Amino acid sequence: MIESLLPLLLILAGFYVWQGALRARELARTLSRELCAEAQVQLLDQTVALNKLRLVREPGRGLLVRRDYGFEFSVDGKDRHHGQLSVIDGRLLAHNMARVGPPAIEASGNVVPLPLPGPRRH
Repeated sequence: MIESLLPLLLILAGFYVWQGALRARELARTLSRELCAEAQVQLLDQTVALNKLRLVREPGRGLLVRRDYGFEFSVDGKDRHHGQLSVIDGRLLAHNMARVGPPAIEASGNVVPLPLPGPRRH
């Protein structure tokens, strides 16, 4: 009897894990939108990517799944920066939205000015 129920139980367990992953990704997408809106930057591609998945132990709660997601955002529409967020059990654990400063040389159009070479010494 158990042998006939085992495939069904495995399919149901797989479906449960898959639904949990979809819920977590949707939560991460919502959180990344909120973080970008709060920082007044633009979320690029309107999506997040799963970077790392691992089990962590929390006191009093046991083993939980920690998912680390990455996303990209832009300050002025011309640049691209990477952000990260970590989600455990439906809550935001940590986030990082490090911005890189403006480029050292402002280029106009598609021409980048190059410094002139100095005298050669032999």
